[in-house]
Amino acid sequence: MKKQTFDNAVKKAFSRAREFFDYADILYERIEKTEAKTIGSQTFITPLSVKARVQMRFLKDGKKVSLKVGDVDPEVLCQAVQRAKGLWRTAQKPKVPVKLAPIPNPKCKFYAIRPRHNMAKADPRKVISAVLEGVRQIARSFEKKYAKRGVKINPEVWFYAQNEEKIIADSRGIYKRQTVPRTFLQVHTKLHDKKKRSTQTRVRIADIKGLEALLEPTRQGYKLNAHTSAQIKDWMGKAVDLLDAVSLSPEDIARMDHFVLDFNTLGVFIHEALGHNFEADAVKAGQSGVADAKGKPLGMVASKTVDIIDGPPVSVKARKPNFSTGYGTELIDDEGVEVKVKVLAKNGKVKDFIHNRETAAYFGKRPNGGAFSELGDAQICRMSNTYLIPADSSIVHKDIKSLIRDISYGVILQGTLGGAVSKDGMSSSIQIGYLVENGKVTKTVNPANFSGKSKYVLRYVDGCAGELRIDDVGFCGKGGQHRPVGDGGPKWTRIETNEYVQLAVQGGSHV
Repeated sequence: MKKQTFDNAVKKAFSRAREFFDYADILYERIEKTEAKTIGSQTFITPLSVKARVQMRFLKDGKKVSLKVGDVDPEVLCQAVQRAKGLWRTAQKPKVPVKLAPIPNPKCKFYAIRPRHNMAKADPRKVISAVLEGVRQIARSFEKKYAKRGVKINPEVWFYAQNEEKIIADSRGIYKRQTVPRTFLQVHTKLHDKKKRSTQTRVRIADIKGLEALLEPTRQGYKLNAHTSAQIKDWMGKAVDLLDAVSLSPEDIARMDHFVLDFNTLGVFIHEALGHNFEADAVKAGQSGVADAKGKPLGMVASKTVDIIDGPPVSVKARKPNFSTGYGTELIDDEGVEVKVKVLAKNGKVKDFIHNRETAAYFGKRPNGGAFSELGDAQICRMSNTYLIPADSSIVHKDIKSLIRDISYGVILQGTLGGAVSKDGMSSSIQIGYLVENGKVTKTVNPANFSGKSKYVLRYVDGCAGELRIDDVGFCGKGGQHRPVGDGGPKWTRIETNEYVQLAVQGGSHV
């Protein structure tokens, strides 16, 4: 949106708002998106879609009113101000007056992540064709490789590339604008063989980048880049591995001394079991499992050897944020606050929460860039990228071989299809496992269900290996809103088996 168009509209709206309200602000969000989906033999393509919405917020005498507005038009915004007056008059005054903490960075106005290969400048047909054909070629190569087994693969693809813009302004002179790209690919491999056995795996590859997240240019157009191809091949290969997978009995699982979680499995546990508990609006409402309604921590949530972080990925050694990657990464939140690295738990102990301006004022804290909206909805406390990092070098191993060397009987768990959360804990569907016996991988294990109690499972972390990976990507739902997020940790994290975690493998009985 042109700055002059926006300025003219909000100037009139804020002038009208000042006649009655103490404070007003506006959030404008716009998404341009190219998308393709394959379902069975059908392909659905949307070369370009545009969505835009406006959120207006008003404060007076400790009461808050929020409205979703359809357009940045002077008349429409002024009409919204009039509606807000009526809503304010009928709204009950809260027990604690609503306040908004000040924006710590009022002078900086423009924020951007610039794509190397911008979808807006590309031919959507060539981009979509490169993605779909690239996946099909990989599938055909697997069918050829395993022709004697009669392997047939039907990959279902979901791809999109979008450019996002948001503008935040208020009646006190704040103006903030952010533009970022976001690119996403999901490949769901459905496989069967001549013995009529079937397996499936899913991989997601996404980042806050342009087309370079997935593709590289050629003379004719584009092709999948090496990283994307390797990821798809890895998970199609796992679908083949599952043809020979075994189950594990409750007695087998009871013998285990360790579980080794890859970053996907670890990430979904942290997000579902712990992450929402650190959102300050949940703390304020008394709905958090890690702190009481006054913000007082309720004990340890992880081992003393690890930290839990939310925000952009950080270097484990230097702890410097990297804002150029991470599917959930943003430079500013939807209130105009610069996003900070939030150390939610330090050495296993609760340290901080994810705040919007309202919860920051309530708890007497500085806002840390945790307020997000979905196209005109209210700005609520949300995770971005949530992950675990080692806080003690004594638990860091050179590689996966070193990490599993002293495991007598255990299992490596890889990949997830999502999780479900309850009051006391969560469960996650595991895509594939690998049995470890006397320090060596011996068998492929069927898909499983991994579950545990939120505050206890991570207390038993006793080792990790590999680089930080936060590319377990997905979409977090809260309050009817969805937003892109990343989760993860070290590529491999080892957890000593304990009474607070359970594993049930398909083909066997639950424990």
